[in-house]
Amino acid sequence: MQLTRQYVKELILEEMTKQEIKDLVGDTVKKQIKRELPGAVKDELEKALKGKEIKSDIGDIAKKVLKKLYKDLSLHHPYIIDRIKI
Repeated sequence: MQLTRQYVKELILEEMTKQEIKDLVGDTVKKQIKRELPGAVKDELEKALKGKEIKSDIGDIAKKVLKKLYKDLSLHHPYIIDRIKI
């Protein structure tokens, strides 16, 4: 096949619509995100949760939630606490 000047011009000037570009790039990006994102998130969470500061923060938050839950249950629904078997 012989490359003529006219043929090369046509190849260079060929236009792709915005939708075609979105389709080509979008599919590639979606596949890459599906493949790489879960591993990256898992690695970052493991790094973050290994620290002592994070563990103490999580403990403090859990304590606050339990205290508020207990107060709410005891003030608004005392019968629920009465049903708990010890």
